[in-house]
Amino acid sequence: MCELGEKLREARERRGLSLGEAARQLALKAEVLEALEECRFERLPEPALARGYLRRYALLLGLDPGPLLALYPSAPSLPPPAPPRPRRQRRARAGLERG
Repeated sequence: MCELGEKLREARERRGLSLGEAARQLALKAEVLEALEECRFERLPEPALARGYLRRYALLLGLDPGPLLALYPSAPSLPPPAPPRPRRQRRARAGLERG
């Protein structure tokens, strides 16, 4: 577990909240909070959304979101995108050419 996840989990446990209870209060799936606490950033949605979830979670737990957002990776380790597939060229149909 990374420092970010440890801080979140410890704060949640100090407040006596389960993951499910915190998720209900934030209207999120418990899996999102679990991914934040376990630092499994590849399981989270796009970074802008994930950072918003982290901010809201920190506020719920009474934490300052700034230092936690600084711990969130700017580019989570995701596999590189697949190269684009080459486009097929359309063949002109006989008799349909303009001119």
